[in-house]
Amino acid sequence: MKNLTRFAITALALAPIAGFAQTLAPSQDAYYVPGNGSNFGTSTTITVGSSSAIGLVQFDLTQLPGGLTAAQIQKATLTLFLDHVSFGGSVNIDAVSASTPWGELTVTGDSGISPGVAVNTLVTTNTAETFIAVDATSAVQGWITTPSSNNGFMIQANGSTNVQFDSKENTTTSHPAILTIVLVSVGPTGATGSIGTNGNNGAPGATGPTGVAGSTGVGTAGPAGSTGAVGSTGPAGTAGATGAAGATGPAGPAGATGVGTTGATGPAGSAGAAGAMGATGPAGSAGTGASPTSIPVAFAGHASASTFFSLTSGTASTAAAFGAGETVVAPANCTPTMKVWNFGTATSYSIFPVTTSTLGIGTTPILTISVASGSSNSGTGSAVAAGQGMTLTAGASSAGTAPGGEGFYTSFSCQ
Repeated sequence: MKNLTRFAITALALAPIAGFAQTLAPSQDAYYVPGNGSNFGTSTTITVGSSSAIGLVQFDLTQLPGGLTAAQIQKATLTLFLDHVSFGGSVNIDAVSASTPWGELTVTGDSGISPGVAVNTLVTTNTAETFIAVDATSAVQGWITTPSSNNGFMIQANGSTNVQFDSKENTTTSHPAILTIVLVSVGPTGATGSIGTNGNNGAPGATGPTGVAGSTGVGTAGPAGSTGAVGSTGPAGTAGATGAAGATGPAGPAGATGVGTTGATGPAGSAGAAGAMGATGPAGSAGTGASPTSIPVAFAGHASASTFFSLTSGTASTAAAFGAGETVVAPANCTPTMKVWNFGTATSYSIFPVTTSTLGIGTTPILTISVASGSSNSGTGSAVAAGQGMTLTAGASSAGTAPGGEGFYTSFSCQ
C-alpha cells in the first residue's frame, strides 16, 4: 500500500475570505525526448530528465467564469505528484512559449517546443510519492490577459535529475497535475443615485481697468485757400491718436432702422466664482457577492489508519482519540461542499455534526459521498448554522469504525 503524504495547499489557507477557489484538471499532458520522433502522449507518467526528456502540462482556462480579468486572479498554484525518483535533484518549470503550441497525441522531440517566461526554478525533486506545489500566479494572469498565449507549462531537469510525475492517464496512484486558482469575489455594481440639484450661478467677475488715453494733437489754423482741383487719392496716412471726447450734442431725430451684419463675438469674460455644491443624491444599493468568513476552501490529504479527519488540514485520529483538532467550526450560516479523491478500497465518506462544547458527534450526517477505488466524487450537504462544528469520517457511521480506505484527499468549502 502506498504511503500518501499528507499535505495542505497553504496558498488557499492564506487567501482572503472574500475570494473563492476553482481547481482545474489538465486538458492535456505528455513528454518528449529532443531529437526523437516518437510521441508519448498516452504514457501513465510524465518523464523528466531521462535521455533529456522534457514534460508538458496544459489546462483549459475557459472553464473559469466569463469576463474574468487578470486582476481577479488572486493566487494560482500548480501541484504535481512525484511518482518515481531515479536520480534526485531539481527541475525548472517555465511557461511554454506562445509561439510553439502542441498537441498531446502529436508532440515529439522534433516539434520545436521552446520555453517562455520562468515560473519557478530549482524545484527540489528528491522524495518519491510526494506532492510538489509551485506558485504560478503570474503565468495564469498573463494567459487570462492574452488567452492565445496559453500553451501550458514545461518541466525540465537540472543536471542528472531523472524523475517521473503522474499523468492524467495514470490509474494506479491517480494523482494528475492540478491547477488551483483563487479568484477575487466581486458583487454587482449598485444602482446609480439620482442627480443632485444645480447650484446657484456665481457672481460676474470684476471689470478690468481702462487703458491709458493717448495725447491730443493741437495744430494752428492757416488761411483758407482757393479750392483746387481734386487730386488723386493719396495713400492712407497713419492713424493719429484719439482725441478727447467732446460734449454730447442734442439727440437728433430717430433715423430709419438699419440692418447691419453681425459683428465678431467679443472675448469671453473671466469665469465667475463657483456656485454652491448641490445636495448629494441618495446612495446606491450595496452590491452583493461576498463569501462567508473564516472557513477557506481547503485541501487535506489523509492516510488509512485513522477514522476521524479534519476537513481543512492533515489532522486525523481514531474514535477513542477524537478531539478539537479533527473539528472545524462554521463562522456563519453556510452550506458544506466536498470533493473526495479515493486511492484505495471503495468506500463512503461522511461529514457529521459536532457539539463544540462537549465534542459530542451527532448520528445524522450532514453529507455522505460514496467513492469507488481510484476515482473521485463530490456533493453538497444540508445548510448549517454559524458555530456548528463538523468532522469527516470514513463510512456512514458516527461511531468512526471504518478506516479511511487506503488513502484519500479532499477539497472542502462552506459558503
